[in-house]
Amino acid sequence: MAVSREKLTKKDIDKMSLLSILEQSCFSFERMQAPGFVLGMIPGFKKIYGDQKEEVAAAMQNNMDFINTEPHMATFLQGLILSLEENGQDRALIKNIKTGLFGPLAGLGDAIFWFTLLPISAAICCSLASNGSVLGPILYILIWAAACFSRLWFGRMGYNMGVGAVDMISQNANAITKAAGILGMMVVGGLIPSYVSFTFAETLVAPGGVAIQSIFDSIMPNILPLGFVFFLYWLFKKKHVNTLMLIVLIILLSIALSFLKVM
Repeated sequence: MAVSREKLTKKDIDKMSLLSILEQSCFSFERMQAPGFVLGMIPGFKKIYGDQKEEVAAAMQNNMDFINTEPHMATFLQGLILSLEENGQDRALIKNIKTGLFGPLAGLGDAIFWFTLLPISAAICCSLASNGSVLGPILYILIWAAACFSRLWFGRMGYNMGVGAVDMISQNANAITKAAGILGMMVVGGLIPSYVSFTFAETLVAPGGVAIQSIFDSIMPNILPLGFVFFLYWLFKKKHVNTLMLIVLIILLSIALSFLKVM
């Protein structure tokens, strides 16, 4: 069944993208995001097929099986599906593409939004708020409002790329995910001194009357918080100590060092 191109406009794709914000409002454990996923595409299906209600229903039914992906990437996938429907692609192919892509897209979206943007924005804005700046919560709201409306861009990109998106994602997903992870680790690592306090007491001095803390500061400022974080990382990664035990260790170590007036 061939369907003519150019039925959908930029306005139609933007409408789909905005509707995708509601995607998880009708979450189902049987189909996960499928009901909300289809909801965003219904106006597009109606625009493509007009009065052919059977085709609209068939397009909807083709996307009602299980799907669980990152919400922003779902918008990209919706744009891609509308492009394929508009071009009259076989629905078995559309379903296979959707099923094959929603997993890798979930990993990509998680790396960008939840493993990079979330910790970076939260760390920076919490730091501002803890210093009494009202800019902290305002900036956080603005950042995530921008992330919300980035769906407009993802929807247009998915639609414009069409079937070509499959090769692009397959070739670059690992590189994009790795780059986002590196960026997130660098930013969070740079914020260690703001959230980890590890300094020796001023009364703790070395022979000759030199404060031990000043010795470490002369080597590199904040080297102790950095070293402590790497120590915890070593315990977690190499010795497989679970997070609960690490929390208990930090509490006990803090009490002991404070009691001994070391810190």
